[in-house]
Amino acid sequence: MSTVYCAERRLTFEAPVDLARSVSVLRRGSHDPTISVQTSPHRTRVFLTARVPEHEGHGIAAVLDQSATSGLLAGAPIDVVAWGQDRDEVDVFLASAGRLVGFEDDWSVFASSPEFGLLPHHARAAYRLHPGLRLCSTGWIFKQTVTAIFEQRVTGSEAIGAWQRMVRRIGSDPAPAPHGVPHPPEGMVAFPTPQEWLSVPSWEWRRAGVDAHRVRAVRSLAERAPSLLRFAESAGPGDVARQLSAVPGIGAWTIAEAMQRSHGLPDAISVGDYHLAHGVCYALEGRRGDDTRMLELLRPWAGNRQRVVRLLGLSTVKEPRRGPRVAPRSLAG
Repeated sequence: MSTVYCAERRLTFEAPVDLARSVSVLRRGSHDPTISVQTSPHRTRVFLTARVPEHEGHGIAAVLDQSATSGLLAGAPIDVVAWGQDRDEVDVFLASAGRLVGFEDDWSVFASSPEFGLLPHHARAAYRLHPGLRLCSTGWIFKQTVTAIFEQRVTGSEAIGAWQRMVRRIGSDPAPAPHGVPHPPEGMVAFPTPQEWLSVPSWEWRRAGVDAHRVRAVRSLAERAPSLLRFAESAGPGDVARQLSAVPGIGAWTIAEAMQRSHGLPDAISVGDYHLAHGVCYALEGRRGDDTRMLELLRPWAGNRQRVVRLLGLSTVKEPRRGPRVAPRSLAG
């Protein structure tokens, strides 16, 4: 039986960090097999799996705990326990845990700027009411991009269902939790490696309901993943985005969706989103609008547009539902 290496780290912060709200953007559905976020008024517990590095790591599992018996939960430290077969992979994960929860994402300059005062009252209120919101930076370029590809041109329920089915089918089981460490929910797996995605037969894709366009995009990314991930180790976000844009089937929307999460980019906007433009326009001027109008309205906050979008999403102003939802298509055989 393989030896399991386990280590831990406590993250402390001068400013609040809301663990649940910051990492929930990584979750794809309530039954995501790679991350589970459990919340209560006085505690947040997050279980997750990761590969370090993404293209060849054995896979690690981790539990992140934030609890407070009194006071603000987002002001409490976060205890991180990680385990796996490879000591170096566990240590590298723990070293990057601060970025994962958004520790390096500093809102203070924006919040004290004149531009912040231009936000509508409900957006500024959301900032006050939800202290500790951060943009997480996972470093998981491959996982986040594959996930965004699954979400191309389909409804959210279609994308989540197909993604979960495929990840469970070809992902690998993490090492069992050591004695005394909380056990992850049943069915959690490490996200598949590029080689595992390339090994999926065509009939498996169709059974999961994934069309040929998205299959080609995932395969093209997986073929380039080892060199792309090595390049990204020392490259800036702009260079990584240019490398991603050279992959067939990956465009601006997919890159923005992926790098909002892999790099925590404060200005990345998902142009072409089915719902985003309508929602942002409604929150800022009370009526629906398209991508062009959304970008015009967000211009005063250039450099922080993703922060603004996150605040609008937390605000009390929401566009009323109109008409029937888009019906999912069945591609499964």
